[in-house]
Amino acid sequence: MKVKTTTEQLTQLFVSLFTIILVLVNIAFLVISSAYIYHHAQERSQDIAEAVEENLNPEYDWTALLDAYLAKQEDDAITLTTPQGRTYYSEDAHETFKKIGYHRHYQSMVFTEKHIYFLNSATHHGFRINVALNIDELFALISWLFFTMLGINALAILISIPLIRRFAHKWSRPIQHMNAEIKDIRNGNRARTKITVPQQPMEIKNLARSFNNLLAFQHNALQREHQFVSDASHELKTPIAAIRGHVNLIKRHGQSHPEIVASSLNYIDKESQKMQALVNELLTLGRIDYSNSKITKIDLVKIISDVITEVSSVYPQKICTHLPEKLDFPIQTTDFRNIVHNLMGNAAKYSPANSEINISLLQKDMQVIFKVADHGMGIAPENRKKIFYRFYREDNSHSSKIAGSGLGLAIVKSEINKYHGKITIENNSPQGTIFTVYLPIEK
Repeated sequence: MKVKTTTEQLTQLFVSLFTIILVLVNIAFLVISSAYIYHHAQERSQDIAEAVEENLNPEYDWTALLDAYLAKQEDDAITLTTPQGRTYYSEDAHETFKKIGYHRHYQSMVFTEKHIYFLNSATHHGFRINVALNIDELFALISWLFFTMLGINALAILISIPLIRRFAHKWSRPIQHMNAEIKDIRNGNRARTKITVPQQPMEIKNLARSFNNLLAFQHNALQREHQFVSDASHELKTPIAAIRGHVNLIKRHGQSHPEIVASSLNYIDKESQKMQALVNELLTLGRIDYSNSKITKIDLVKIISDVITEVSSVYPQKICTHLPEKLDFPIQTTDFRNIVHNLMGNAAKYSPANSEINISLLQKDMQVIFKVADHGMGIAPENRKKIFYRFYREDNSHSSKIAGSGLGLAIVKSEINKYHGKITIENNSPQGTIFTVYLPIEK
């Protein structure tokens, strides 16, 4: 099956619509003109019958008078039957009614081989009047007009086809340009990063804008993925190189210097644990499911309390809480645990040992608000968006001293986005950072 272009489809559509409209107009013309002929003939026949009724007199010689009531059109005829049963005919009426009698009547209309008649009958004081009007001229006029219309319609359709094709091509031109530019982008033309946005029509303009937004989003996503792969390779390369170095050291000098084996094995174990933590965080990022399927309400306060217990056993800071007794929210347990654990872990890692970490949770304005405030080194305003990038560490000079892969806040951001929430960063007083998580409560 041949695939039609937009121009061909629009041309076929508009020509078809134009043809249908003309057909409906012709049908309407036939119906209206037929009704006009019928009512015009009916009025004429009634006028003749009424004129005869006004002058009924049994003493008249109706054979001579009946012709006076007709317009003398060829084949018009009238008969008058008196109460005594005598019938009078206008000129040639006997032959006319004889011919009419051989044919079937259709709603007072009779179609013979050569003529069309309209019949009307009236009874008045025992007199019966029959009128037969020849309406050939009316039908001929209507027929001529109808066939003239058909010719004009056919000519209009032939003229409209190239005009409609031209306008259809004009309307579809923006789509054709978009298609060509999209093919250019798909073929790897790096000079083109977006398609041209036409001014008209509005739907194509909006489509082009949406496609450009999609291209920009895809480009940014690819850039982030390339950076992610590069950073992940770099992060894994360092511990692998160190592990292989100690393995080679053991191979070369292990037998002659057995004292280096224990220290090398401890270093290998430490680096392998870092690698395991990094791989686990990478898997966490990759496993985040945005479908939100099979989510039930859980008690957020219990999860926060469990995480506080874990963090307190590792870090020396004092953790102060402002929590309700219970707060249920529809979220997966692991998702909320990742948010709480990473934010509290970051606050502990970058805060002095003798400082406080303040944790609060509340429900307000149809949303759950979770805050983690520390008194650490703080975050520069220009870096507050960057810290959610994968592997980003604001203070590179201390990155080797502070444990972590730089994936924690990226996981937090992804988990919050999953539930259509947001996270904000503010300065704490006198120093430090306040992370605030907003999770909307859907109705």
